[in-house]
Amino acid sequence: MSSSISFVKTSELDLRELSPSYFITGYQGFGMLGYLTTRHIVRELKLQKIGFIKTRYMPEFTMYSRERGLMYPFEVYAGKIGSNNAVIVLHNATPSEKERTSYTEYLAKLARDIGAKEVILVGGLDPSLREDVNEKYRWIPIGNTGIKLNAKLLEERHVIGPLALTMMFMNAYGLSGVTILAYTELYRPDPKASAVAVEVISSILGVEIDTSSLLEEASLIEAIEAEREKVEKAIEESEKKSRLSYI
Repeated sequence: MSSSISFVKTSELDLRELSPSYFITGYQGFGMLGYLTTRHIVRELKLQKIGFIKTRYMPEFTMYSRERGLMYPFEVYAGKIGSNNAVIVLHNATPSEKERTSYTEYLAKLARDIGAKEVILVGGLDPSLREDVNEKYRWIPIGNTGIKLNAKLLEERHVIGPLALTMMFMNAYGLSGVTILAYTELYRPDPKASAVAVEVISSILGVEIDTSSLLEEASLIEAIEAEREKVEKAIEESEKKSRLSYI
């Protein structure tokens, strides 16, 4: 593997002991979907942080919490989800553009080397592509996957960013799996869309994952957005009246 990118163990658990496993990840793209979804699964199922991915251009930030200890930009969690083993890469940051290609290739090699039986990638999808009001997500198969989802495939549409690179390398290295693309708000965090992705993943893994905290976050964000719009409208009307008084 690339000498500038490596896995640093911070626990006694050996990734190879989890073979075969589901390999799950996503990024901070549209709606923060990949990040919110993987973070929620890690927290909800109390998975163990077993290490992090070290890169040459690692983002220079961290924070501490009692629950998770010191945070790394690219953390690796693992554990049992129902009857399945799972490895989750949580992207608290987005890899630098300078090494995004080598980073995503590293993830594919890592998934291959630990014997991942299926890869699950998560991203957000532009809601303008929705053909039906009841449509919540679309998906793309990777390799010869055994996963079948009850939704339309995303066909003849471009996927961009680190998610696209990850899909390509997973496929190139002979891995199989799916990319789940939930319809989302494009430019703000969307926990409601993340709840959709979590539900799809829970169906694949055959285990129930509670999404109530995501829905609560969504309600809070929607309330804040509604109040912001109300304030902006009041300011706009006030300015309009002010202009009229000078005519």
